[in-house]
Amino acid sequence: MNRAIHNSISLLAFLIGASVFGGLWTQEARVTPKVAFLFSDTGSSAAIEREMKRGAQVFSLKHGGEIDKLSLEYFDNKGTVEGTLTALKKIQNREIRFVVGLRKGDEALAASQVAEENELLFVTPLSMFSKTTLGKKNTFQISGNEVLVGAALADFAVKDLARKKILILVNQGSVYSQAFSAAFKKAVKTKADIAIEQHVSSGTDLKLELLKAQVLKFKPDLIFISDDISNSAVLAKYIHQTDPFLPFLAGESFGNESAIKLMLKEVPRIRLYFASFWSPSLKSFENEKFKQGYQELFPNKKASQEAALTYDALLVFLRAFELTRNEITVDRVRYHLEHQSFETTQGQIDFKTGPTHSPIRNILIKVTNSSKTKLVKTLRVKWKLEP
Repeated sequence: MNRAIHNSISLLAFLIGASVFGGLWTQEARVTPKVAFLFSDTGSSAAIEREMKRGAQVFSLKHGGEIDKLSLEYFDNKGTVEGTLTALKKIQNREIRFVVGLRKGDEALAASQVAEENELLFVTPLSMFSKTTLGKKNTFQISGNEVLVGAALADFAVKDLARKKILILVNQGSVYSQAFSAAFKKAVKTKADIAIEQHVSSGTDLKLELLKAQVLKFKPDLIFISDDISNSAVLAKYIHQTDPFLPFLAGESFGNESAIKLMLKEVPRIRLYFASFWSPSLKSFENEKFKQGYQELFPNKKASQEAALTYDALLVFLRAFELTRNEITVDRVRYHLEHQSFETTQGQIDFKTGPTHSPIRNILIKVTNSSKTKLVKTLRVKWKLEP
């Protein structure tokens, strides 16, 4: 065979082989999935939500190079629904299809609706409001929702604490507080004949004098708080002045441990049980990796739940991206989120077994007393949709 012809055939074969066998590699080398990180950098929630940002920074340190350095872009929603909608418009203009972030239920609910209408995929690390995911195909929660947490706390209040008279504090101005208190109340009523009363206030008027009168008359043996830390701390301090021996039970929104420490300076003797989704003592490969990265970046800080769950939210996106084999579309990523289990700082979680995109998962019960916090119990509760 003529040498020139032979060389031409060899070159052609090489090019065909490179196209067939190297094409995926070439394509993968060019792909940089973009993820928008949405949080409050300047609003009223900034102190807590900056911990979310730290979790994203730890994730970038530990996993940033796994898909050609997954690209994170940060957006400030200023801690409001309006700011959330404005930031999401910017995200769409940047042609970003994947969003992680938010803590408050009303902001996450607004984001989930935008995701539904505009084919975005949204994973919220900390919002617990079940309506964020119910009936939504494009939104996923990392934390447990209020139905799961309410059921776990009801079980703990009745079986472990053996309480008989529970006063529930409800913030009428918060849709999440109303839903959470309703879930807890419903779960308690299925377990025993417990006396229940509610104190209904708002974020602007806590009705403290009425609360004092109700505590003195009803004489509860447990206070259940369904509100955010900002209101709950005031209510807890006030009740503690009326009855310093009353224990409190609260959900994760009350469970930011940095905020609790601030409250303990004013109410040092309070005994507070609260739900949590993460602990530094949880045994998992990713938890060790996360804690190590957090220590590297923030040596003078303690790793937090907000940072850990944010790390997990980005991690499940990353694993879903990998499973698409570089065909990173909303449909394909959603499919893998719905059909796989993921190793996280909390251990294995998945969105397969729950009736929504909120995982069936462990709820940790912690107690803080005399300025110390410790894990007291781990509960796993299943739930089903109302008919």
